[in-house]
Amino acid sequence: MSKRMKKFFGAAMVTVMMFAMSATAFAAGSPVASGTVNTVTKAVDKNGNAVNVKIQAMPEEYKAVAEEIKNVDNVKKVLGDAFVEGMSVVDVQDVVVDGNATFPLTITFKVPGVVSGTKVAVLHYDTEKSAWEVVESKAGDGTITATFNSLSPVAFVVDKNTAPGAKDGAKASPKTGEGMAVPFVATAAVILLIGAAVCFRKREVR
Repeated sequence: MSKRMKKFFGAAMVTVMMFAMSATAFAAGSPVASGTVNTVTKAVDKNGNAVNVKIQAMPEEYKAVAEEIKNVDNVKKVLGDAFVEGMSVVDVQDVVVDGNATFPLTITFKVPGVVSGTKVAVLHYDTEKSAWEVVESKAGDGTITATFNSLSPVAFVVDKNTAPGAKDGAKASPKTGEGMAVPFVATAAVILLIGAAVCFRKREVR
């Protein structure tokens, strides 16, 4: 293989790698596909005063119960008659209040894909009873608002049949950017083949 062809193939491989990496970075930003709830847009206490509420990493002591509630059968048990087919846990987060606050707290979370007509439920883990409980909640445009008498792990349940953004987003945003990487890699492969053909043709002419 000539030096010119070696350089060409090397450049083509670098191009393929760059496209694949950039495609992964773009796809990783889709909160709808991952179901991540990581933003509090508003929080007020019993008296309507603003409070600082944070979402933090799940403590080790609650990781097991957080994983258990992701099982749809466990969600059915907690929700009872309120459960509808299509409901699933989109995220479980540990929610804490920073500073003093007078409960109950009404907190609005950003949840991409949810609309005002989406059927939702918010579950709170009662650490005293060691059990999940249903708290009052309401869907908004891209949000879920819930009222809590205490804070600890919170599970967000969404009926994806009534959340068009969540349902469509899950299909349109494959994991690790594979959906975007495929066309880029295919394009690079075509360029590689064309370049190889040109090189071989020039070699034959000589």
